[in-house]
Amino acid sequence: MDHSGIIATVEGENKDWINELPDCILSSIVSLLRIEDAVGCCMISRQWRDLWKTRSNLEFDIPNIFGGKYDRLVEKHEEKDYLENLVDRFDRQCFVRRVNEVLELYAGNKVDSLKVAFFFDVESTAILDEWILFAITKGAQVLDLQLFKSRSSEPEPEDVYVFPHWILSSALKHLSLQRCALKPPPDYFDRFAQLTTLCLNKVFVDPGFSAHLLSVCVLLENLTLRNCRVRSNLIVGPSLHLKDLKVLRCQIEKIEIDAVNLSSFEYCGNILKISRMSTPQLVRFFFEGVYFICGLPYALTQLALCPGLETPLLQMSNDLENIPETVATFKNLKQVSLDVFMNNFDLGSVVNFLKAAPVLEEFIITTRASNYQGEMRDVCGFCHKHLRKVKMQGFQGKWLEIELAKCILKIATKLEVMVIDPHGKYCKGDGRWTDIEVCYYVDGNECENEDEYVDSDEGNSENEVADEGVDVDTLKESNENEVEDVDPEEGNNGNEDMEPKEGSNGNKDEQDKGVDVEEGSEHENKDAEEMSEEDEDYETYDYFRWKRRGRAIVQERLKQVKTDAQIIVL
Repeated sequence: MDHSGIIATVEGENKDWINELPDCILSSIVSLLRIEDAVGCCMISRQWRDLWKTRSNLEFDIPNIFGGKYDRLVEKHEEKDYLENLVDRFDRQCFVRRVNEVLELYAGNKVDSLKVAFFFDVESTAILDEWILFAITKGAQVLDLQLFKSRSSEPEPEDVYVFPHWILSSALKHLSLQRCALKPPPDYFDRFAQLTTLCLNKVFVDPGFSAHLLSVCVLLENLTLRNCRVRSNLIVGPSLHLKDLKVLRCQIEKIEIDAVNLSSFEYCGNILKISRMSTPQLVRFFFEGVYFICGLPYALTQLALCPGLETPLLQMSNDLENIPETVATFKNLKQVSLDVFMNNFDLGSVVNFLKAAPVLEEFIITTRASNYQGEMRDVCGFCHKHLRKVKMQGFQGKWLEIELAKCILKIATKLEVMVIDPHGKYCKGDGRWTDIEVCYYVDGNECENEDEYVDSDEGNSENEVADEGVDVDTLKESNENEVEDVDPEEGNNGNEDMEPKEGSNGNKDEQDKGVDVEEGSEHENKDAEEMSEEDEDYETYDYFRWKRRGRAIVQERLKQVKTDAQIIVL
């Protein structure tokens, strides 16, 4: 018998294939790790010892500098835009010292990207300038500065880091800035000429530069302006390569868009400031409108002029109008998300939009208001032949919501599934989504006149809860306090041990427990451990009542409509 094949297989299994890889491949693998993890990993062997020193991507943020155990903590705060709430939990000098140590030991010839995400202000200008100069000198094409300060202070031009335009090389491709000032003189405009991505958040942009921004950055493909003070016109011409544009809550004078390549546009603000909108290739559009009159009809008219539009996300809040009875036809809409966060909204006007989108296949509507008005209009003779999926989020079980659901079931002859969800999530723009964590159902919502609702079994809901062994007062208190997932730094809800006493800085408890004060407090380490586990499910008092009463009533009401669609009430 020939055993050579078996012997060769055994020898192959014992061979150290990892160390046979060239250093460039090993270095690329190590670059995917957090800096702290990469340093520990390189202690495996002498061959690996210096691999982390040549990584081309330099990321200096909380998890990279203080450890990956803080990933979930940072992720949680980023989701709610609460990162500033962590300002007192990490030592800035320790952060600076560790970054400087990494740069002093760096042995690579090329840096592709530099990211800094920590708590800095104008006093840190010299430090940040040195780090940027280091990266630019080694050929970095990507710069990402996410600078944070105390959550209680709004940024002012004289109190933020002024981005060092004089350091830049014309090779820079991607620039992302947060809480900075960008005011290069005309002589330095050409340093931004090769940019393909520019993302500015809470940035003070010099009017002289913003007025010429798109004429200078002719190669720009992605532009994001979020919470920026621009104070000039934004003119997007047809010669640009721009494909993705976001203008969210900015102080801006006027917007003119004549962009043949634009495929995605997000806008939050006064739609009337968009004086022109010619976007033949636009497929995706997110619009959040607030505080203006005649804006919604104008927005719908402009969107109807976009022949390629397929997936708009429309968010209406505060003082926007109802959807007008006559709406221009959307010929290509396939998927629509409609968020209604305004009181006294006529839910019946939603049918006007469905009539204007004859080929719509998926419809998601999120409602969250204390009251609605209007009535479901007679829709005899109208049917929607393409609508397949409908989801109603933030459902409170209100009479008008139920009537809207019944109306859709009647007119959507090809409907396959309808989902009723008291929770859900909605878009906040720029890739951010927010969960609806609170159920707003109360007994009597399903009545046409809620004031006339009388519970035949007085106190029945509370008695049922008590029978289940649940503390009614606790559930009520939870319902009152659970409107937002409030960070302990904003309010400790009476738990004094959540935050160190004034003047102590938490040092006493940390020293007693042998914790490194520079790396974080006991509170901080506890949060990191808690965030590493799945969040426990909880039920508010209203959600309990929804499950015990509201869900069944809604199911019964919807059964009154004859339909082949699957109805799922969560």
